[in-house]
Amino acid sequence: MVPAVTELIVAQLMYLDWMNSSEPAYIYINSTGTARDDGEPVGMETEGFAIYDAMMRMKTEVHTLCIGAAAGHACLVLSAGKKGKRYMFPHAKALIQQPRIPSYGMMQASDVVIRAKEVVHNRNTLVKLLARHTGNPPEKIDKVMRGPFYMDSLKAKEFGVIDKILWRGQEKYMSDMLSPEDWDKVAGVRG
Repeated sequence: MVPAVTELIVAQLMYLDWMNSSEPAYIYINSTGTARDDGEPVGMETEGFAIYDAMMRMKTEVHTLCIGAAAGHACLVLSAGKKGKRYMFPHAKALIQQPRIPSYGMMQASDVVIRAKEVVHNRNTLVKLLARHTGNPPEKIDKVMRGPFYMDSLKAKEFGVIDKILWRGQEKYMSDMLSPEDWDKVAGVRG
């Protein structure tokens, strides 16, 4: 999530709500959120919060669909869709992770402290909002957020991020598959 994309998404959501608030708006998500896969920040947490706030002010229902990845704040956006209308494709992934502090080279100690306080505040806000939309207690969100918490579509449904997996006839097939942890055990990978 970067400012230019966030501005477009927020403008589109506001426009759709203004044009016809009786029709649902659909958000298709394939985003690493505010950080790349390697954890390097690419945007500010305010980008994710801006999209979330725009969704919450809309009169229209917002349906969310993860078509690839929903990481960090993108996972929040996915979970914040209308209850019963939050979807994932079977092989999509969701990820709950902590906000990161962008590094800007040499900083004064006071600047580091200020940025650290802001990132802790953003983390606490993210915990509170994910708890609200997933139905999990904040303590559980806080615990899973301590490291990257990857979810396939089944785990995301179980965790309360989504309501339904979209692929006709695939739910039975997916439930028969090994979990990522069991795959690791079978492959001899130690956690």
